[in-house]
Amino acid sequence: MKAAVLVACPNARLIDISHSVEPFDVRGGAFVVWAGSQGFPPGSVHLAVVDPGVGSDRRALVLEVGADFFVGPDNGLFSTVLAKGRDYRAVSLVRPSAASATFEGRDVFAPAAGRLAGGMPLAELGESVDDVFVLPDPGPSVVWVDGFGNLVTNLPPPVGPLRIGGRTISASARTFAEAPPGVPFWYLGSLGLVEIGVREGRADRLLGVGVGAPIEELPPS
Repeated sequence: MKAAVLVACPNARLIDISHSVEPFDVRGGAFVVWAGSQGFPPGSVHLAVVDPGVGSDRRALVLEVGADFFVGPDNGLFSTVLAKGRDYRAVSLVRPSAASATFEGRDVFAPAAGRLAGGMPLAELGESVDDVFVLPDPGPSVVWVDGFGNLVTNLPPPVGPLRIGGRTISASARTFAEAPPGVPFWYLGSLGLVEIGVREGRADRLLGVGVGAPIEELPPS
């Protein structure tokens, strides 16, 4: 895929954000696409492929959201980006006749991302569409598990006690240093969302949950 981008745009700067999304996990990928696109300069092109439907009739998309561009499959992978309520424009890419049925990341998405990075206008990449597929709202839940086992939720602060994995999380702290070891607690993460962690431990293993786990907000005791 990187080679295909560079063929289309030799001066492109390529930055890897994550290769740790679980296979077929479109919802987790949707969070990573949004989180990983934060902080880049305007006009950046974000290429993402989590694509269980590769080779099917699902569309290949390029989206312009604010000043940023996103390239990938129309399977809900851009749901979190679009959930932020920003206006967007989108086009559906034409699949080249020689494209592989099993590696559209290389043969469809990457060339389009390269052409876009090289200055090609959005309208020249495909036909305009206005019905991008968005995943249904899962309700309060875990949207990502980071490398330390912390559970990133889709809940904004403030929150009261939370019930997840059969346990009630009532403790909170500003930093891990303030939390007692071995006790799950919630804190405000760097993306402005509530996260659940365990000092010197892994919340995912202690609570036995992962991406998609439902969370119940309890009334204050």
